[in-house]
Amino acid sequence: MRWIVVCLTLCLFTPVSFANEDASEPNVKKSKNNICHDKSSRSYKRTKTYTPYETIEECLASGGRLPIK
Repeated sequence: MRWIVVCLTLCLFTPVSFANEDASEPNVKKSKNNICHDKSSRSYKRTKTYTPYETIEECLASGGRLPIK
């Protein structure tokens, strides 16, 4: 009986741990101010209006710039 409870608990709570990672987020976001934010940028999560890019190089080539540190 204990084995069943452990298995059910694992099955119920394991998917929750992966739900926080949003796979639809792009690697780089170019803001409306043409600033390129990669996932290490402090402003990445705050940037809501953006154009997505796969790489920082693609973003820079499109006219974006790096954030001021």
